[in-house]
Amino acid sequence: MADLLLVEDEANARKILTMGLEMQGHQVVACDGSAAAEAALKKQHFDVVLTDLRMDGRDAGIEVIQISQRLQSETPILLLTAYASAETAVAAMKEGAFDYLTKPVSTEELADAVERALASSADDARSEPAAGEELQRNADVLIGETPVMQRVRERLRRGAKSEFTVLITGESGTGKELAARFVHQNSSRSHGPFVPVHCGAIPESLFESELFGYRKGAFTGAETDRIGLIEAADGGTLFLDEVGEMPLTAQVKLLRVLQEKRVRRVGDDHEREVDARIIAATNRDLESAVKRGLFREDLFFRLNVVPVHLPPLRQRREDIPLLARAIIRQWGGGRVRLNDKCLQRLMQLPLMGNVRELENLLQRMLALSDKDDLDVGLLNELYPGTSGGAQQLSLASLQEREQSLDSCMQAIERQLIDEALNESSGSITRAAERLGITFRSLRYRLKKMDRGGDE
Repeated sequence: MADLLLVEDEANARKILTMGLEMQGHQVVACDGSAAAEAALKKQHFDVVLTDLRMDGRDAGIEVIQISQRLQSETPILLLTAYASAETAVAAMKEGAFDYLTKPVSTEELADAVERALASSADDARSEPAAGEELQRNADVLIGETPVMQRVRERLRRGAKSEFTVLITGESGTGKELAARFVHQNSSRSHGPFVPVHCGAIPESLFESELFGYRKGAFTGAETDRIGLIEAADGGTLFLDEVGEMPLTAQVKLLRVLQEKRVRRVGDDHEREVDARIIAATNRDLESAVKRGLFREDLFFRLNVVPVHLPPLRQRREDIPLLARAIIRQWGGGRVRLNDKCLQRLMQLPLMGNVRELENLLQRMLALSDKDDLDVGLLNELYPGTSGGAQQLSLASLQEREQSLDSCMQAIERQLIDEALNESSGSITRAAERLGITFRSLRYRLKKMDRGGDE
C-alpha cells in the first residue's frame, strides 16, 4: 500500500515493527540509524518515515527528522518514544514530526498512525482550496451523509475554530477519538502535538504522575525529572478519553489547569505555564455521575463548553453502506467489493459495537474470503442468526455455536430491542410500545446493557 522507512537501532524491535507493517500490506525499508536513513532517503522516495527517538544512547531520531525534512520535506514523520522522553518528543514535533507514539506500541496503534499520516499527506497533495473556501482536513474519517452526522460535523468545525474545551459523548466504538482528531486538525493548533490519554488505562496510583509529571526524588523510583502528558501537549491538544474514569483527586488538579493554564509536577514547589487545548470524551452519563458524587460538577461545566454527541449506528443506518465501502477500500486494496445483498444485511445487524464492530466484521470477511466479491453467505457464517427471519433455535444449534442459553437469550433480546429502537428513531417510549412492555421495563433492560436512549 505504501513505501515506509523504519529507523530503529534495536534489532528485535526493528524486526517486530517491520513484520507488523508488512502484515498491513506496506513495503518497508528498515535501517539502524541516521546515517543509513540518510542513504535510504537519497536512494528512493518514501510515503512515511518512522523513527525511534533514542538510538545509540542519544536522541538520534531528531537527526532523522532533520534529514528527512531536508531531503523529502513532504513526507510525514512518525516518532516512536517513551514517556520518559516526552519533553524531547515535543521538541521533535516542532522540528516537523507529524505525530508520536509511546512505546511499546501495538500493531493496531501503529497501523492507525500510518493511515493518518498517509491521509494527511494525501490532503497536502491536493490543490489549494479556492479563495474563501474552508480547508477541511481529515473530513473523511467522519463518514456519513445523514442529517445527524452533518450536524455533528458542523458542530465539530465550529468547535475547532475556538479555543474552548470540547466534550464528545457517545457509545463505545462511535469514533470519539477520530472526532477529537478532526477538531485538532481543523484548528489553529494543527501543527502542534495531539496527545491522547485513555484515563481508564492508567492505574489510580499513577494517574497524577503520568498526567502532571514529577520532580526527581518525589517518590521512590523517581530518578529523573519527567514532564507529564499535559506538558507534552503544550502548543497542541490534550485528548482525555473516557474522562469519567478520572480519579477525584486528579479532577481537582485538572480544574486548576483549565482555569489558570498552569501545571505543578508531583513533588515540585512551583507551577509551570502550559498552553494545551483540552478535548474530553466519555461513554458515560457525566451528569448522572455528578449527582452521585463520582465527578466534580465544576469540572463538568468546564469541560462541557462545546458538547458534541456521536450517534450510534442504529440511529444512522443509512450511513452503513458508506462506512462499509470506505472500510473495504482501506483494507481491501481497492479490488474487493460488497454486493448489494451483503450491504442490505449489514444494515440490519445490531452492531452494538458501532463503527468499531463494523470494521472488525469486515476485516474478518476480507481475511476469510478468497473472492473479490464479498457475499451475504460469508456474512451469515460470521454473524449467526442474521440470515433473515426467525432464528432456528434448538439444543443442537446452541451446542454447535458453543453458546449458553443465557448468552443466546441475551443476543435475541438485544436484537429485538435494537430493531424497536431503530424503528422508533431511538425513542424509548415508542420502542417499549412496539415491544409490548412498559417504559420502565425497557429502561431497566437498557441499563443492564449499559445503553441509553431518547425519552
